[in-house]
Amino acid sequence: MNRRMLLVAALMALAAIVAGPAARAQPAPAPEVTVQPASARIGDHLQLTVRLALPPGQQPEFAPGTAGWGAVELVRLEPPRQLRTTSAGTEWLLEAVVAPFALGDLAFSPTLAVTTGSAVATLEPPPVTIAVLPTLLPDAPLELTPLPPPVAIAGAESPLLRPALVAGTAVVVALLILALVSLARRRSRRPSPAPPAPPAAAEPALPGLLLAESAIDTDPVAAYRALAATVRAELARRFAIPATALTAAELRARLEASGADRWVARLAGGLLEECDAVVYAGYRPAPERRRADLAMAYELIGEPQ
Repeated sequence: MNRRMLLVAALMALAAIVAGPAARAQPAPAPEVTVQPASARIGDHLQLTVRLALPPGQQPEFAPGTAGWGAVELVRLEPPRQLRTTSAGTEWLLEAVVAPFALGDLAFSPTLAVTTGSAVATLEPPPVTIAVLPTLLPDAPLELTPLPPPVAIAGAESPLLRPALVAGTAVVVALLILALVSLARRRSRRPSPAPPAPPAAAEPALPGLLLAESAIDTDPVAAYRALAATVRAELARRFAIPATALTAAELRARLEASGADRWVARLAGGLLEECDAVVYAGYRPAPERRRADLAMAYELIGEPQ
């Protein structure tokens, strides 16, 4: 009897040793990716949502511009949100607005960057498919329809039209000459005013924009960080709002509430979202896009480029 009990105990211990590493090595559930709506046309805005669970101490962010995104471009992203935290880890919610730029069933995987302290690793969620519909009808011709030929208009020009135009022009010119002569006589009778003071020299461009302009091609992260800091400081000074403590969406809403032009608020919000994507999400815009963002920053703060 004792031998049987010892044998059973040994088998149970062996099973626990074998099953322990397998249980600890069980992989975490894959991220859940949804796109709404599931069909669109080229350039339409779609809502991208990613839910995933990570161990404590890890934080995810979108990493646009990688091969997994394919022909899908990032339009706007929201800051990551924590849904709930347990002893096993944290459940995260990532939201962004994207737009497709290719026809057909477009499959893409929104690559994520997972930060653990100073280390950064990439995570490829399961691919999701978008049906990108063509703009033309199935039987529409692929060439432009020629314009109809010009049609003659009935009636003829009055014989008095051109002489009347010439006479009217002569009268207007004579009146202008008389007005200029009268104005010159009045000015000659008045004492000459004192010469105006020379205009003040234009202030140089802000140092932040000069730094961004010098590093826009070689170090986009530093350049876009300088752009964001300069634009936020100028908006805070001009509209008396805490621009440095607000997200891009919150800053846009505060600008509109402070009486700023809606177009200026939209430009500022879009530029700051672009800066956040470059500095924090690894987005690298094309050289033409960088120059356009720099010109937008100059326009927002009123500095000549």
